[in-house]
Amino acid sequence: MEHSVKISFALCMILIIGVFMAGCSDNSDTAASGNTSVIDTAPTTTGPLYTAGDIVRSSTGSTSPAWLVVSYDSASDSYTRALIYKNDDGTWGYRTSPSTETSKRAVLEKVYTVKITHVTVASVPTAAPTTVTTEVTTLATSTTTSAAATATTFSAKPSIKGMDPDQGEAGTTVSTDITGSDFVSNLTALLRREGETSIKATTVTWSSSSSMTATFDIPNTTTVGPWDIVVTNPDGQSGEFTNYFTVRGNTTAG
Repeated sequence: MEHSVKISFALCMILIIGVFMAGCSDNSDTAASGNTSVIDTAPTTTGPLYTAGDIVRSSTGSTSPAWLVVSYDSASDSYTRALIYKNDDGTWGYRTSPSTETSKRAVLEKVYTVKITHVTVASVPTAAPTTVTTEVTTLATSTTTSAAATATTFSAKPSIKGMDPDQGEAGTTVSTDITGSDFVSNLTALLRREGETSIKATTVTWSSSSSMTATFDIPNTTTVGPWDIVVTNPDGQSGEFTNYFTVRGNTTAG
């Protein structure tokens, strides 16, 4: 009887050990087969870097032309782009044609990393701006000058041959007749000496192309000695006679 109990106990232990080992084997198989609660995380997909209207270029590329992002298509993950140029004033910009290109998003964003600015695509013209040219019409005045105007503008230079009297006292008024050639109406006359203030004639009377009368008020402080006489026509041409008129000291002063 006691022997039978021992045998029964031994069989029970063997059965228990066998069940335990079978459980461990199942757990190991389960772990090996990947039936644990493992979550595959799909990579996160980011959206497009640029939007329609962005103007982009490469970091080493020229400023103009650049690329205008016209649109983005999520189905093909591609951009539609077009070349855009700067205006003369530095603003953006214009396209030279309506042509566009398609570029994969990954490629465009990898190459063109610099965003210059943003514009409205619809506002960008597809032709270069027209330069407004102001036409200047030159009047033919210089080639159609009347005979009378020519005579005035291109008259000969006046010439002085003599004057009477050719001297006067400081502090007095002297009226002198001047003869010469090519005198024109409304001419002027003056007495001139280097380093001194010129004495302009107070009145000038034109008689003819060879005769005139000039009146000079000679200040009392005028330097005595020789003075030049200068006659100038209205067109600016002058004739002179150097050291012709003599200013004398005022004998009545004091």
